[in-house]
Amino acid sequence: MTYSWTFKNLRVAAKQGDLADVMVSVDYRIGCTADRSRWVYHYGSVDFAPADPALFTEYDAITEEQMVGFVEQTLGDQLTSIQNSLQSEYANPITTRELPWESKLDSSYQ
Repeated sequence: MTYSWTFKNLRVAAKQGDLADVMVSVDYRIGCTADRSRWVYHYGSVDFAPADPALFTEYDAITEEQMVGFVEQTLGDQLTSIQNSLQSEYANPITTRELPWESKLDSSYQ
């Protein structure tokens, strides 16, 4: 399976101790596909632990690849559960169908 991440609504604290522009939380979407013809998604949000000054990355230097790592690390064991759920949903797709009684009503008007 292939996974793809997108991020929105990065919330940032102006100050955290001596650090400026510190990430507090972010909304994410992780998508899963086997062949890129069909995707399934999980949406969520993570709150980051307080920044470690020794490992701090300046806000303007954060890359998408780093954000993936930050979110995966924050999710911890939850990530495996999310990926398993996505794989199951992909293997057993859920479709939307017309309500049975509505199709019978529509055909009676013809």
